[in-house]
Amino acid sequence: MAKEVQRDSEGRPLYGGTVKVAALCVIVMQYVQSFVTPALSAVRGAYQEVGIDTVMIQQIQGIPSLMAIFGAILVGILERYMKKKTILIIAMVLMFLGSFAAFVPETAEGFYILLATRVALGLGRGMIFPMASSFIADLFFGKTRDRLMSFKTAVGGLSGSVFQIIGGMLAVLSWRYAFIGMLMAVPIAIMIIVWLKEPEVKPAGTTEDGKKGNAFKSITPVCWLIFVLAGIWNIFQFSYMTSMSLTLAGTGLGKTDMAGWIMSLETVMSAVGAICYGAFLKGRLGGFDLPISIALETIGFAIMCNMVTVPGFVIGTVLYGFAFGVFNPALILQLVKVLPREGATLGLSILAGAQNLCQFFSAPVLAFLAPILGVAGVAGEASASLANWNVSWRLGIAYFVIVLAFILVAKAKRPDMLAGLKEPKAAPEDEK
Repeated sequence: MAKEVQRDSEGRPLYGGTVKVAALCVIVMQYVQSFVTPALSAVRGAYQEVGIDTVMIQQIQGIPSLMAIFGAILVGILERYMKKKTILIIAMVLMFLGSFAAFVPETAEGFYILLATRVALGLGRGMIFPMASSFIADLFFGKTRDRLMSFKTAVGGLSGSVFQIIGGMLAVLSWRYAFIGMLMAVPIAIMIIVWLKEPEVKPAGTTEDGKKGNAFKSITPVCWLIFVLAGIWNIFQFSYMTSMSLTLAGTGLGKTDMAGWIMSLETVMSAVGAICYGAFLKGRLGGFDLPISIALETIGFAIMCNMVTVPGFVIGTVLYGFAFGVFNPALILQLVKVLPREGATLGLSILAGAQNLCQFFSAPVLAFLAPILGVAGVAGEASASLANWNVSWRLGIAYFVIVLAFILVAKAKRPDMLAGLKEPKAAPEDEK
């Protein structure tokens, strides 16, 4: 006989530690692909002899990012026809299908089968991304929900780092072992299946009598504004990931090992920022959580562009990483604040789709903007490798002003729509 769920004074379910752990572990599944990241050079070595060039090898990473857009949108559709936990299980199965790449032959045909497994992985990853937040939004309330949203960012970043380290060690033995390494996350998936609860929330557009109406009615104009603004900022924000290795090489400051060290520092600082935000920063920044984090990221880009040394990159990385750790949970909580509960999954799916789409087009958009802003530099020179960051910090200033203006208007006219303001003390049962 199942244990009856404890409820608060408003009849909302109160879940214990195992459900919280399971909800946080959902984000871990999104980073399973990190096992493979260090193995790309080994994969290239295996397939170069059969005519597969570097551009095609890069699609091992590019295809999952593209398919994640469709995976995120798919969640918003499927939730109307099946339980959320069922969708999550399907997503995890798709993720693990990516490990079958370890068994394809080292032929041209085998490589295209490998890419097919990356399509499946990308769809699963895209489905997990919004669900990692929506399960927390649906199952928890008040400060518990806010803390878990912040800790989610930290858990995801740290698990990605651990997976990369393990994947790198496995790739030394064989590129195939890095793909097989993804199966190490199977026990985590089983724990999620056993411990995670099905939310007591009807899908967006579902009426009281169970009929399916227009799901998009739950998405307000403010939500669409957040989708657009978040997507645009991801164009600039993602330039850190795509440019660090190239910038270090272009400036002669370091090679792959130095890039790995500095980017690991970014991951750690992102986790620190997320934990600090969840533990004590939220509610203490006057509602300006998003513009403050955008300003810090922009300053980080500016420092790296104007202090072109390893210490300069370290300082810029610390600022960027900490701000990224604050920005992520602050953005999710802001969206959840303006969404009705039944629209959380659909809204977070659209947000994920918008962010992945803009992330996919980040490099070409920044390359287009660089000469317009006069910062493109000369091909082969250090200035060319810094172009993306030069665009990001300059337009980041304008972006900061725009977001700050929206926050000031909201604070003056609709403070109830801001997630960063200090909330009234909750009843004791809401704190569990």
